[in-house]
Amino acid sequence: MYKIKFKDLILVSNKKRISSNFKTIIFFYGMGNSSDDFDFLIKKLDKKYQLLIPELPGHNNDKFNSKFSLINYANSIVLLILRKNLCNLVFFSHSVGGIIPILIAKKIKQKKKIEKFFNYEGNLTEYDTGTITKKTTSYNMNEFDNKFNKLLGICEQSSQSTIRLWSNSLKKTSSKAFYDLSKDTVLLSKKNILLQFFRIFFRRKLYMFGSNSFLNFSESIFGSERLILNNTGHFAFYDDKTKFLSVFLKLIYNCK
Repeated sequence: MYKIKFKDLILVSNKKRISSNFKTIIFFYGMGNSSDDFDFLIKKLDKKYQLLIPELPGHNNDKFNSKFSLINYANSIVLLILRKNLCNLVFFSHSVGGIIPILIAKKIKQKKKIEKFFNYEGNLTEYDTGTITKKTTSYNMNEFDNKFNKLLGICEQSSQSTIRLWSNSLKKTSSKAFYDLSKDTVLLSKKNILLQFFRIFFRRKLYMFGSNSFLNFSESIFGSERLILNNTGHFAFYDDKTKFLSVFLKLIYNCK
């Protein structure tokens, strides 16, 4: 597992250097997570594939730039893709990470560069912002600092093992990053642009969700096939790491 720096980005990969010679998967995780949550994917992926996991600013003990926005972050990924001449990309995203491939695609506008988009409960509508994200934006930053510490405590002592596991990454997340990312997410999700672009632009896509998440949307809403991960919720990679790995590898290896 290697840590790569490109401009203002920090990426974790199974390759020492980013190359256009490999089939590339870019994995975008959700708010409060980190690349550490997905190191098992890096370890098990076949060597003929290149997996890149960009760290969200202010996550995994990374410094947070106060000028951060999801659009600026996506633009940095676009620059990476173009500079490294990465084509036939596969995007795999979770939660808030689901917004980023859409912002990238809007900028690139070259469908040949994007082979497929696997969206696991990624934010596409205001409904997806859920309780915590939307609640976060109801406070000012000073108020949220205290609320964030309380949230950490609640998560660490939760009766749900998935929430306790999430707290391990959450404690490595800047409260300011969590707050600003929540604001951006709510703002972008209020517009129908995310859902419309997901439906129209990505010719090959798959929307995934856990059976315990109660997100039983019809295929027609997202214009996409659906894959239900049984006996899992929003954090399938915590609920059942073996199942999540199996699904991930199967989807990637069968993506032609």
